[in-house]
Amino acid sequence: MSEGLDYQKNQSLPSIYVAAHELKAPLVLMRQLVLELKSSGSPQTRTIERLILTVERSLRLVDQLTKTSRLEDGLFETEPLMAETVCRVVADELNPFARQHGQTISVRVSRRAGAVVGHRSLLVALLVNLCDNALQHNVTGESVVISAEAVEKGVKFSVRDYGPPMSRRQFEMIRSQTGRGAFPIEGDRPRSSGLGLWIASRFADTMQGQLAFIKHRSGGVTVSVLMPYSAQISLL
Repeated sequence: MSEGLDYQKNQSLPSIYVAAHELKAPLVLMRQLVLELKSSGSPQTRTIERLILTVERSLRLVDQLTKTSRLEDGLFETEPLMAETVCRVVADELNPFARQHGQTISVRVSRRAGAVVGHRSLLVALLVNLCDNALQHNVTGESVVISAEAVEKGVKFSVRDYGPPMSRRQFEMIRSQTGRGAFPIEGDRPRSSGLGLWIASRFADTMQGQLAFIKHRSGGVTVSVLMPYSAQISLL
């Protein structure tokens, strides 16, 4: 009887959750094997480090995919979050990955950017995805900039990259597809599948936020999300 109930439960799981679960097991094994190779003193240290970071990035995306399948359950409660703390956490998490690409991550937070209302895990994951996407597109030697500034209705978090200029068609594809699913970016930016942006868009929707995009003439894109102020902190 128990096995039958488990089967019915598994059959009702969203397909995206099942796919993520299937992907996670081999990635965990790959990470374990690479870490064992690193501890053995292999001369290919740099290659091993890149492999580790690549696997970690893939695992992060898989974990976030499982979260997107649970967003409708309403289990993600919001709380006051300090904008600068969130930005620093994101930068610390992705700096090792940035260094492997010959890049850096810088943080710029205005003095008036205080606390926002959001879910800690979802907001950090949202910005991590935006930064990860920016690192894939950025030029070696440049910095990806995470910023937070106070605006009329809340705090605007932005991620700016300095990648090559993109066509209007590519830019419109990004803006139109983030709410619909993963998409290919053609031409100068073939390395991004758009999965990270799609996940970020889902997380933003859950927290009543919305992604906005600015294409810069000199190259690169700024992606931002507006989060509401925390009234609890504002009254202190």
